[in-house]
Amino acid sequence: MAKPVSIEVWNPSGKYRVISTKAMPGTRWIRLLTDQDCRVEICTSKKTILSVEDILALIGEKCDGVIGQLTEDWGEALFSALSRAGGKAFSNMAVGYNNVDVNAANKYGVAVGNTPGVLTETTAELAASLSVAASRRIVEADEFMRAGLYDGWLPHLFVGNLLKGQTVGVIGAGRIGSAYARMMIEGFKMNLIYYDLYQATRLEKFVTAYGEFLKANGEQPVTWKRAGSMEEVLREGDVISLHPILDKTTYHLINKERLSIMKK
Repeated sequence: MAKPVSIEVWNPSGKYRVISTKAMPGTRWIRLLTDQDCRVEICTSKKTILSVEDILALIGEKCDGVIGQLTEDWGEALFSALSRAGGKAFSNMAVGYNNVDVNAANKYGVAVGNTPGVLTETTAELAASLSVAASRRIVEADEFMRAGLYDGWLPHLFVGNLLKGQTVGVIGAGRIGSAYARMMIEGFKMNLIYYDLYQATRLEKFVTAYGEFLKANGEQPVTWKRAGSMEEVLREGDVISLHPILDKTTYHLINKERLSIMKK
């Protein structure tokens, strides 16, 4: 059985043993546990992703709860071991829980927790950053500069595409998709076309209100449109961002045929 390289222990005499498979940012989460008389053991192994065997070694013979990561395979083997060790709770440091076999957790009486909502703006900001980087060719230009290829300014050198007044296409207008859309609309005054199985009423109201604000200040108002199909978004959008859940119906959503629909 694999053995963790090292363990950092907080509140060694705590009544309840809680392990964290990775060191996490800050110490507030540790204090919350130690204030409840928990002994907190943090795995400081240099391995990027722990194996099932590594985590089994961490759980040991007595463990009340585990904080794990989305890169770990939490299924039958781990939940049965945690249950045998007296464990009653597993917390996934992620919004999603694709890595967790909830049925196995239920089978062994282990409660599962995740962190919905906390990364909405963070993820949307990263998506917006990627959109800007792609449109303005930032990564290409950075590599060009670092390679020592820049001799001076040229009219067509990494010009990229202007975002202002263009149309942003959002596929999947849930929490993150809507937050991303608001950033692109308010930040670059882009129009919106979106596709979702459910109507994004709050997003539509936001765009309408922002459009009225722009018009009242003598600027071109932004507009929104709910597309009847994903293909409609791909045809009309100048920038496309994907925000659906990942399952069998959305795997490889963008393929050769759908790329061919998009603008040049």
